[in-house]
Order: sequence, then structure tokens, then C-alpha cells
Amino acid sequence: MRKYGFPLKEHLKSKSIVDRVYANGVSVTAYPLRAVFLELQPHEQEAVATILISVAKKRFRHAVDRNLVKRRIREAYRTSKHPFIEALENKDKKMAVAILYIDTRHNSTAFIRKKMIKLLESIISKAGL
Repeated sequence: MRKYGFPLKEHLKSKSIVDRVYANGVSVTAYPLRAVFLELQPHEQEAVATILISVAKKRFRHAVDRNLVKRRIREAYRTSKHPFIEALENKDKKMAVAILYIDTRHNSTAFIRKKMIKLLESIISKAGL
């Protein structure tokens, strides 16, 4: 049985890795989501994939709105991450991913989930997994 959790070890928290992801990472887009990802060395992190979710204050002025969008993105990732994780495990790779929300309006959870699946598939194909 699959575990659909999003434990803390899968959260990207290291400032040095975040800076490297934004400086040297590769970008893919599945509107309204954009991902910047970077392959890491096996010793750099514990989890196969670590994720950072970001919603710009410029797009949503109120924290309530930003938090709602982040919750929806986390839920979409949590329920559709297994093919992505399995592809990384098969190639014995580790990856850091920053997911950005680039729209200025709210979208439904189902729509964001569809786009998340598309985004993760494009990360797999662009990374050569």
C-alpha cells in the first residue's frame, strides 16, 4: 500500500540548496505551476526528492489566499508524487524541486492536481529519467 504523506524530510529547507536550485536549476512549466529542479549528490540529502512550494506575495496580497494555494499545491503533490519518486529511485538519483505558483487567481484542487501530474512528468522527461 502506498503512503500518501508529505513528511518533513521531504521539505526543502536548506538555504544553500535553495540558492543553488534557483541559480543553477532547470525550469519547466505546466501553467499555473512552474518548477525549478536540480539533481543533487546522494550524500546531500536524506529523501529522494525534496520540495519547496512558493506563492508570491505580488500575486496574492493576503496571506490567507497564499496559504490556500499552497495547501492545494501540497495536496496535489502528495497524491501524485509516486511515479516521480519511483522514477528517481530507479535511476538512483536525488533531486531538489522548487514549485512556484505563477497565476494571479485561484484554481480548483482538481485542476491543480492535473497540472501537478503534468509538471512532474515533464520534470521526469527533462531530467532524462
